[in-house]
Amino acid sequence: MTKRESVMRGSRARQSLYAATALCAAWAMPAFGQEADEAADEGGKKEDIVVVGTLIRGTTAVGSQTLSVDSQEIIERGASSTNELLGAIPQISNAFNGRFEVDPRGVVGSGTSINRPNLRNLPGVNQTSGGLTLVLIDGMRATPLGVNQASIDPDVLPAAVIEGLDVVTDGGSSLYGADAVAGVINFRTLRKFEGIKVDANYGFGTTIDAYDVWDASITAGQSWATGNAYVSVTHSERNGILNGQTDWASGQVFDAQGNARFSFTQCPNPVGTEVRFFKFGPAANQFTSNPAAPGAGTFPIGTPCDATAGATYLPKQERTSVFAALSQQVADNIDLRVTAYFTKRDTDIAVFPRGFTTAAQVFVPPANNPPPGTIVTILGGTSFSFGPNAAYENTPNEVGFETWGVTPELTFDVGGEWLVRSSAHFGRSTNYQSFPNVDTVRAQAAVNAGLLNPRNVAAASADVINSITNFTNAQETTQELFMFRTVADGPLFALPGGDAKLAVGIEYQDNNAESRLSQGPFGSISAVPFMKSVRNAKSVFAEVSLPVFSFIDLNGSLRFDDYSDFGSTTNPSIGFDLKPVSWLSIYGHWNTSFNAPTAIDNLAIGTGRFACGIYVAGSTNPAQRPVDPLGRDTSRQGTCALVLQGSRPNLRPQTAESYAIGFNATPMQGLRFGGQFYSIDLDNALGALNPSIVSTYTTNPELYTYNVTASQYAAILDSLTNGAALGAQQVASNIGLVVDTRITNLNAATIEGIDFNLSYQTESSIGRLAFGVSGTKQTKAILTTGGVTTNQLGIGSPEFSATGFVGWNNGAFSARVTLNYSGKFRDQAVNNLGQVEVVDPFVTANLFFGYDIGESGGVLNGTSFRLIVDNVFEEEPQTIRRANTNNLSYNNFTLGRVIKLGVSRKF
Repeated sequence: MTKRESVMRGSRARQSLYAATALCAAWAMPAFGQEADEAADEGGKKEDIVVVGTLIRGTTAVGSQTLSVDSQEIIERGASSTNELLGAIPQISNAFNGRFEVDPRGVVGSGTSINRPNLRNLPGVNQTSGGLTLVLIDGMRATPLGVNQASIDPDVLPAAVIEGLDVVTDGGSSLYGADAVAGVINFRTLRKFEGIKVDANYGFGTTIDAYDVWDASITAGQSWATGNAYVSVTHSERNGILNGQTDWASGQVFDAQGNARFSFTQCPNPVGTEVRFFKFGPAANQFTSNPAAPGAGTFPIGTPCDATAGATYLPKQERTSVFAALSQQVADNIDLRVTAYFTKRDTDIAVFPRGFTTAAQVFVPPANNPPPGTIVTILGGTSFSFGPNAAYENTPNEVGFETWGVTPELTFDVGGEWLVRSSAHFGRSTNYQSFPNVDTVRAQAAVNAGLLNPRNVAAASADVINSITNFTNAQETTQELFMFRTVADGPLFALPGGDAKLAVGIEYQDNNAESRLSQGPFGSISAVPFMKSVRNAKSVFAEVSLPVFSFIDLNGSLRFDDYSDFGSTTNPSIGFDLKPVSWLSIYGHWNTSFNAPTAIDNLAIGTGRFACGIYVAGSTNPAQRPVDPLGRDTSRQGTCALVLQGSRPNLRPQTAESYAIGFNATPMQGLRFGGQFYSIDLDNALGALNPSIVSTYTTNPELYTYNVTASQYAAILDSLTNGAALGAQQVASNIGLVVDTRITNLNAATIEGIDFNLSYQTESSIGRLAFGVSGTKQTKAILTTGGVTTNQLGIGSPEFSATGFVGWNNGAFSARVTLNYSGKFRDQAVNNLGQVEVVDPFVTANLFFGYDIGESGGVLNGTSFRLIVDNVFEEEPQTIRRANTNNLSYNNFTLGRVIKLGVSRKF
């Protein structure tokens, strides 16, 4: 029995065991509602620390749910990147229990160069330059990242300096402005550090033997009477994993009878057709390819190959980060804190060797007029790979960024328990991507000239191969952010429940973005000028906290933002917290929020690509071009579609209205449980047209252009950044259809669901025990895409997700068992029979063991060791037989069983 067969045989039994465990043992979660002010530095005033979801000191977010991951949870996860930490929270749909980074296909296909958390599984998260979930560092924005994107990748912050992270799962635009549509994630860094600490981690796969990852960090700090300073340096590396190194990422396609084959044609052995002509008479032009003639006709060449196996499952990555913080009491009533970061990350995405598909040769009768009965052969369209030629270098796709930022904050105690906090941030990011390709014009010219034989690529000269493959689609984006914010908060007057408090503030943001792209020789982008965009925003905001009675708190906030490019917006929020008894809290809120077009959007970068002989509706036969319901396809010209990509000019803000109501109960010491219902209505949502939905030809007719004239074609090319390169490849008469899939405000969504949590901890004779469960159940997902409204609940992603642990700690030893559960859902694509399959629940179990020597170990004083095993039972993704390679063969993501070893030493 193979390992895969053994694993699959045990899968059902393990799922039953998991379900029983979930019912019999309370799972645990990251601490709910844990105030971030517990991270206050020693000797500091906890009430001076502002938590996420409010601007008022000494309060928590009223009417909203806060999820937290503390420092111990961070240690126990053994994450090699900050993005991995987000996998602890079920509400972050694109990180929990699965792929914590962008699918490599999305990086190349749509240029998604950074990872952005997606709270609430809102649609189109990778089709926007900004984010629908706001990421903060110590309550402040950081400089945006990305090629044609403008958001924060959590990997900017090294895990070594994270004290904890807090997530408010409600819209936060009334406090923080743009992007907090689904909520806010705030990373809390160490307030102070003294001494030297070294951390090292190494992980390796047992399911995927080739996988390994390591990281190391050193943190050093010093305190003095009035302050503290520390610096932390982290470096991590991991190798890349190919699809062929897994048991489930397959490039096979299947027919209705279940017969497997491969469909990729640009292979080391050429794939295509050859046409044989039979000379039937004495005249020079008496040739025929009619199959009725002896030896004549069209004949296949070669066999398709597996390109998926040589493509990336998990990219190779290298990352270096530096983080520093300084805290200083400047005067009795003035405190200064400055943080700064630098991060460089480079990602390599391995690809199958590049190839080319030739145009069919034109038959020309031989000049020597051979005798009747002669067979003359020409090539039809022929696909091949350049890999067999010794001069070919298989360069990977490359994506990366380098960014830095400085954030100073001055806190003034102005008396009367009022504080004024003035914060600023200035930073810069440089982002790049390079996707190696083929100069198709040179390739066809070389074939026509006889310099490149598709049947014998290895024989071509190095100069020919290099001239064709010295070609890449490259893009660079640079972004800068200057931000200034001042907030004053303090008490107003006494109420029966306590002091009424107010926070008021102003904010100014200045964003600069520049981008350039090229299609040409490697390095040629350096000669291309940048396209530049500048935008600023001015904001005023206020928040009031009213503890009307001891059993009811009210909170309200309002923010006005004025943007230099698209106008202004005002967003309110109202919340309440009702305590009918001391152990029960009932809360609720209502707010509006928005995601503003970014400075990148103002560049309106549009590109195009050709789909020849395929058409966007999926036909592989030009005669089967999609039928236009409006009857506009009158000329039936051309065999190519021109697909426009990128973003359209004059984008409008995405807006949302949301509300939630929930409760938290603590009926006895150590026991806590709660839940909430939430609803989000998203309007003017950004998205791209999906031409595979036939109804969009009617709902969005302006995005489909038929019968393209030469003047129309020229105007379209002029509007595209790569228009000149496209014009060199195809003339207007070859274009049968232009499809505008550039991003615009096409969509809308209504998302609703229920969150829940239960936790219990107690002291026993063997130490502290903790149990619990938490998760989320989506109850509505109505999406409007390109004018078409559909019910997407449980399609493509689970309705139900949950996580938890059973933990034990007795001081020196600690252990933890974590279960992550992703529920079943309907597959987004059909199988080889044209049917939609149900993807079964995906459950993984993780183990943690830790030993802290403490101060009794002699030379090992201050040393701790940890062993982590992820996916203990080697749960594998469910595979589905596909009829084509447009969709993944597997659902859910895992690296299989991974063993991680870690050690920390503090001096």
